[in-house]
Amino acid sequence: MAEISKYDMFLEELNALEKQIYYFLQKGSELLEQNQMLNNRINQLEKENEILKKRLAEIESKISKPLLNNENLFSLENFNNESREALKNKISELIARIDYHLRS
Repeated sequence: MAEISKYDMFLEELNALEKQIYYFLQKGSELLEQNQMLNNRINQLEKENEILKKRLAEIESKISKPLLNNENLFSLENFNNESREALKNKISELIARIDYHLRS
């Protein structure tokens, strides 16, 4: 009778180990899938970041051209004080949005 109980105990331990192995395999495959999804998201964000950097460079080049031609965007003839402040605020908002996108 002692031999049967040792055999049963051995089978129970073996079954418990099989369950643990199955659990770890499942968890490992879930982690691999999550890792792959995260890597895909990283690649997507890097591509978006490159596109935003190119757009930023284009915008900076468009902005710098008039400045290089000695044109003053904020001259008194072009804007009154309210328009000038509104334009400054809009530019500040755009810079903040671009900065946010570049940091994400």
